[in-house]
Amino acid sequence: MDENATTPFEMRLSEVPSMPQPQLELTYSTAIPSNGGTFGANQEVRIPFNVPSESFVDLKRAYLKFNLKNNASGAIIYLDPSVGGASVIDNWRIVGGTGALLEEVIHYNNYSAMLRVNDNHHKVSSVNHEEDGAGTDSCLTALVSQPTSGDGITNAVLSATGATQIANNATRTITHRPNSAFFNADRYMPLGYTQGVSYLSITLSADATAAIAPNDAGPGVVAYETSNWELHLPILKPGPEFAAMFRSAMGSGVPIQIHSVGVQNTQQTITGGASQTETLTFSTRKRSVKSLLGGIRVNAALTNPEANSVSGFVNCAISEYNYSVGGIRIPAQQIKCSASDKGELLANTQMALGYFNSDLRGCDCIAGLDTAQPASIYYRSAANDKLGLCSRCLFSLDLESYDAAFAGKNLAGQGLPLVLHAQTGDGANNFGAAATACLVDLFVVHDIMYILDGATGVITANS
Repeated sequence: MDENATTPFEMRLSEVPSMPQPQLELTYSTAIPSNGGTFGANQEVRIPFNVPSESFVDLKRAYLKFNLKNNASGAIIYLDPSVGGASVIDNWRIVGGTGALLEEVIHYNNYSAMLRVNDNHHKVSSVNHEEDGAGTDSCLTALVSQPTSGDGITNAVLSATGATQIANNATRTITHRPNSAFFNADRYMPLGYTQGVSYLSITLSADATAAIAPNDAGPGVVAYETSNWELHLPILKPGPEFAAMFRSAMGSGVPIQIHSVGVQNTQQTITGGASQTETLTFSTRKRSVKSLLGGIRVNAALTNPEANSVSGFVNCAISEYNYSVGGIRIPAQQIKCSASDKGELLANTQMALGYFNSDLRGCDCIAGLDTAQPASIYYRSAANDKLGLCSRCLFSLDLESYDAAFAGKNLAGQGLPLVLHAQTGDGANNFGAAATACLVDLFVVHDIMYILDGATGVITANS
């Protein structure tokens, strides 16, 4: 028999599957806010991680649940077509038991929208519709990012798009799986061994950002409140032998390290006006930057209740772009894009998102799937962009040398920041025939290591 031969798995008939060690008992815990029961726009929801002593938490299986009520007087509101009720989550923070900041995502709802628009259309229209309240036709041709005054969308048009609606004084229950580094770490979180009680802090968005209002009876109005917040946590409790061994290892000073991938958000503004070369400077000091995700929204849309504030991306007729990373232009030749040249733009976004999970291999950019001629709205023409019609494109860049932890660009010691170089096109930012500034959210995707100090029980984040 060939000494290099091996018995295939299917023929190892006498092999007995090994039992997993250590044995863990699975239970479920429901955490509720410690600072109230009902929350409105711009308020904080604080949910402590009430984890039993000497237990671990499988945060990848955790989820949020809350009720979203429409308080707009006599009016229907419509949820964001991509992220649904998650649009009410503006800022997301995890704070350790001793007050150390473990994670912070500014404009969390916009980051979630970046992930969802690069998701499979049928998943968004089914799974995310049932959980978050995303639209059944999540890629909506009619939605605008900044309608001209008095030129919003009527209730009849919004109703026909498939966006999830909430009638006046009605409530929709939202179930949300967090897009969070802390909740998607590589290992179970030993929160039952830490000092103090860590907590989740959510800052709710402004009324106008949270949903979309029709304009049948004049300017649309959005008003909402949330209640019955619950954080469902799978708890894993080991037996006394393993718990004692883990305590002993911690007491001996062995550092407990858990890897994850997080994001840092910084913003800049593209000024309104004609075509120009934009040089936008961002900053980061992260040790391993894996990729860059840049999304553009009309600034005024964030405070316009008639606008698709969260996932209403525009492209400002950008024809080419690249980034300076640590003083080096990457790529050397700029990435080209236009209404007839979208593939390179999408390819770079797919590379930048590729390691998250296989769900992000799609792109929710084909509108009117139930019509004879479905159309792409991934990158709108300059004429449509000036009308404020939403695109689905991001201006992204992959910086990972290989698919592994800490394989990104080390910018911790760099004196030079991140710079976006972009050429805007003819009539860029003239939304509604007036020069309008645009907000650029740049999410720096980076490696992060959570470290539990065995001697003190203090958990910190190192990135």
